Amino acid sequence: MNRRHFIKAKRRILVIIFMLTGIINLQAEYTETMNPNGLMKNLKSDYGLIDDNAKTNQSEIFQKAIDGLAGAGGGRLIVPKGTYCIAGVYLKSNVHLLIEKDTVIKPYWPQGEKTVVFILDAKRPSKTTPEQDKEFIENVSIRGLGGRFIVDYSERQRKEGESIRAVICRMVRNFLISGLDIKDNFTSHCGLTLTPTGSPDKDVPQWEVSRATDGTIRNCRIFNASPGYGLVQLHGAQSVHFEDIYAKGGVALRLETGAVGPQIAVYDITAKNITCENGRCAVMLGPHSAVNGVVKVDGVISKSCAYAVTMGKGGVKEAQLKLDPDATDGSFADGSYVKNIHVIFGKNAQIKTHVMLAIPEEYYDDLYLRWFNKFFEGPSIGAVKDTTEGLYHIKIENVTFEGFKYNTDKNILTPEDFRPGKWPDELRKWKERKGTDTTGK
Repeated sequence: MNRRHFIKAKRRILVIIFMLTGIINLQAEYTETMNPNGLMKNLKSDYGLIDDNAKTNQSEIFQKAIDGLAGAGGGRLIVPKGTYCIAGVYLKSNVHLLIEKDTVIKPYWPQGEKTVVFILDAKRPSKTTPEQDKEFIENVSIRGLGGRFIVDYSERQRKEGESIRAVICRMVRNFLISGLDIKDNFTSHCGLTLTPTGSPDKDVPQWEVSRATDGTIRNCRIFNASPGYGLVQLHGAQSVHFEDIYAKGGVALRLETGAVGPQIAVYDITAKNITCENGRCAVMLGPHSAVNGVVKVDGVISKSCAYAVTMGKGGVKEAQLKLDPDATDGSFADGSYVKNIHVIFGKNAQIKTHVMLAIPEEYYDDLYLRWFNKFFEGPSIGAVKDTTEGLYHIKIENVTFEGFKYNTDKNILTPEDFRPGKWPDELRKWKERKGTDTTGK
């Protein structure tokens, strides 16, 4: 066996290890641990939180309250209705953050920086020991109380070098995020990101927790998401369930394991009722170099998106090859499926220019370059796009169409279904034909 085959065999063994771990655990989503009769604190009355319309950074008040509640063994922390400015807040084990309906959180986000509002991970020093790398939090939640709360960064324009996430989940077990609306403005990064440890430790697969594990994300939405991002992206997750999630723009459920590192991969992912409107697609599968486990999605609605589902290789990144010269195209495990897909035609989809040859020429006058000179706003193309080239297989079941004139005869479209030619040449011709009116209506 040569080195490349050995590496691939080793990675598949790691998948089996994680699958066996799931079989032993038998937990594929969040298990409620919040005690309705337990300790409860209020951020305003107990810790002095001020509703000042997000004029001052009150992150320290949030963190002090969470730390105090965790030190007392955990409990519920009420965030009363208001408008607050925070960022970089770490949850701790057994703390449940209950944010009253219509509360608005505006991130503390200095110009030129990257920020995260809530962090579900153990807080570590910049230099860690192997034991500190293994630390994790558990039994935590962030949920709307009486309805959805809002994280709003819609006033910010996208700028190079800046990025924002509402929540990042890393070394956390048994977590819930529920009732969250994110108001975006086509900024960098998905609103929610699930990711693994960055440790290079060879024993990571034997750790108790190595990535966002045993979680549920439900009843969450994002508005005006960038076509390059969306609501949630998974780089590393195990036994996580998604339900009733929505994206206006971008991708609702982005199973694109495209981060760089030795631990990137997802296992035992389930999803139900995934909707995207005026975006790229509802579900995106792109393994890059990760050998992923099983993904099961039931219920997809695509309204005026380019596709409902896209499946591709993603490609091995150069940065990954520097870490692992033997890295090869990744996959999703056999048994993965997406079923009960409904696709509604519209002309406000986000379409990457490199798929221009898939767009019926009849719709060329309905195309407008809207985002970063890379994405059109234009007509829906079809139900499922498959560019996997047979490297892995996702079972597609029960596809229905509404309002389409083209591409209803094939549920799954491949590059062979597109017109011949080179997309840069087609784009150039389109620009010449369109003249100066490439971005307006």
